Amino acid sequence: MAGNRIKSENSLQFRKLWRWVAVCGVLTALGLVFVFQRISIHNLSEEINDLQDSLTQIQQKNSVYRLEIEKLKSPEELQGRVAMLGLYMIEMSDPSIEVIEARTGEHSMVADRRMNP
Repeated sequence: MAGNRIKSENSLQFRKLWRWVAVCGVLTALGLVFVFQRISIHNLSEEINDLQDSLTQIQQKNSVYRLEIEKLKSPEELQGRVAMLGLYMIEMSDPSIEVIEARTGEHSMVADRRMNP
């Protein structure tokens, strides 16, 4: 009987051991999930920063394009292009010209009629 007591006193208690293994496994799993989430958050923040930088660049290009459009719309620029192309257009402020617009069904026509003084 003495042998049985020694064996029972010094033997590993498997329930406690398995409980500790299970607790360590759960803590390890939670730690891995935590690290994975932190890495994901870091990657997403870098992606957001890259997208914000590209948005800033696009907005700068947009402002440059808006200025270019406004410049190309200016009357001086349009007159220069007309002169360069040799269209020989006259100014609309000329009082000797009357603009007549005619519409018939699907077609429309614009003509000028010079007034005789």
